[in-house]
Amino acid sequence: MFKKKTLWGLLLMVAFVLLLAACAPEREGAEEATGNDKGTENTEGSEEAEKPEELVVWINDEDIAEDIAVQMFDKYTEKTGIEISYQRVALPDQVKELALAGPTGDGPDLFFQPQDSLGDIVAQGLALPIDYAEEEKSAFTDVAMDAFTYEGDIYGAPVAIETYFTYYNKSLVDTAPETIDDVLAMSKELTDSSKDQYGFLVSPEFYYLYSFMNAYGGYVFGEENGVYDPTDIGLDNEGSIEGLKKYKEFIDAGVLPKTLTVDVLDGLFKEGKVGMVVSGPWNMPIYKEALGDDLATTPLPKMNGEIAPSFVGVKSWLVSYYSEHPTWAKDLAKFMTNDENSQLYYDVTGELPPRPEILDAVNDPIYAGYTEQVPHGTLMPNIPEMAPVWDMDVAIELINNGSEVEGAVKDTVQSIKNKIATMGTSE
Repeated sequence: MFKKKTLWGLLLMVAFVLLLAACAPEREGAEEATGNDKGTENTEGSEEAEKPEELVVWINDEDIAEDIAVQMFDKYTEKTGIEISYQRVALPDQVKELALAGPTGDGPDLFFQPQDSLGDIVAQGLALPIDYAEEEKSAFTDVAMDAFTYEGDIYGAPVAIETYFTYYNKSLVDTAPETIDDVLAMSKELTDSSKDQYGFLVSPEFYYLYSFMNAYGGYVFGEENGVYDPTDIGLDNEGSIEGLKKYKEFIDAGVLPKTLTVDVLDGLFKEGKVGMVVSGPWNMPIYKEALGDDLATTPLPKMNGEIAPSFVGVKSWLVSYYSEHPTWAKDLAKFMTNDENSQLYYDVTGELPPRPEILDAVNDPIYAGYTEQVPHGTLMPNIPEMAPVWDMDVAIELINNGSEVEGAVKDTVQSIKNKIATMGTSE
């Protein structure tokens, strides 16, 4: 039976047992080739491991990601003398490219990923666990450690915890509507699509629209005692269908465009043409610069009587299995997520690092929607079977183009189930 998880107090996630030897890259003799015993490497960057001249890091392909990374890299070089070479690689591409580049020695020492990709990363044998002392682990929230724990090992150095919530423009909306029905009524009053003016916008992606589905009883995988059951998929149950029908009311009323990209949504909101949007902390500094004191935040509107749940993600640095300097790569990962650099990350990006001392000190009212939404979130599953689930975007596109909700959802979920059934069957 599925039980919705709240963020604080999540149980340690224990993934199902994978036959890693069957699906991981062939590595016979890899330790002899590099001279590293990767299973017993000291993670503190001590003199026991020869100091490299350079480490290679893959960062996200965003300007702000580069700005913050360069500041941290410069400080690490000053501290250790190790130069950091970095490449901008889009998050969705990093795992695929690492699988190709790692074995040839062209991959990074560190790369950057959200936890929903962890199961796939571990199944392919692309990352090394990171050892943490109890004192080090206690510096992070439990959920951050849980998000990157797989089969008892921790694979990530947590950077940020994120979820989406509601931004609104106080010059257009005095007080944020409390329920999704109130949002629909407000949208009908404010929307004039001929002038690109809207009351409410949400990107038509499964990541965001999962809130509609989960609010009415839909779920990704069944879960019991922290273990996901990939054979129990609740994306096409009555609750999921009811939630997407509620979303479709906005499409049918003409208050949501049938085609909408995140870039268009952001642009219209920054221009002051939209009353409310659903987005995440990555837009906090951007929206604030555009709207100034008119910007406010609030949790997602209530659906089915409660604040709508949202997907919660944790982003982390991971150490490549193919790194020839895993001790120092782990040391760099910990350095970039220490107190000082976590605070720097928050100051520059507006995203909240999962460190209690930083979270407890946030008192800027602009973060109210962010911090109040987090406890209503559910972690994205981190098992490999999560990858096909993103095909739910297909169902949403069909619904936007006029398809009946139940048929679009059931057809798409059956396709997802078929893909999951074939996972791990090929050598």
